Amino acid sequence: MPAEEEAPPPAPEAPDEVEAPEEQAASDSECLSDIERQLLNAHNEARSQPRNCGSESYAAVPPLAWSCQLRDASEAHSEDMQIHNFFSHTGSDGGSAGDRITTEGYTWRQWGENIAAGYGTVDSVMQGWLDSPGHCSNIMNATATEMGAARVSGEGSQYSSYWTAVFARPQ
Repeated sequence: MPAEEEAPPPAPEAPDEVEAPEEQAASDSECLSDIERQLLNAHNEARSQPRNCGSESYAAVPPLAWSCQLRDASEAHSEDMQIHNFFSHTGSDGGSAGDRITTEGYTWRQWGENIAAGYGTVDSVMQGWLDSPGHCSNIMNATATEMGAARVSGEGSQYSSYWTAVFARPQ
């Protein structure tokens, strides 16, 4: 198996930079593992700078807060993909990210989801997402105020690891 597998594709003006956030001590820190903290910090670092996502330009946007409910929805989806050996935004039960988020008790106004498979590190999955216009746009979406993310690794499926990041704004 190659060291890095190619991630499948994802189903305004940029005048000012936002100050890069300090490493966030999330209020939901009991559910924030080291790798999840790295994911949160990497997303917030990416959001702190103006960037182009394909042909769309985005201004720097405020940092995201961590949500244990969004993290749990992310982990459930990554685990589902790993266990059932598939790669899709639609779960093995036919559910969407919105369904998974609601199941975790999160009352959302809007949501977005990025998934990836086969990447070994936070840096590599972030680069893959930032290089993909759809994923990059989800990361730079100023409407989102919270995120949760997870990586699930295991044997017996096509990819060595499955990543899910969910971005949302609560009601």
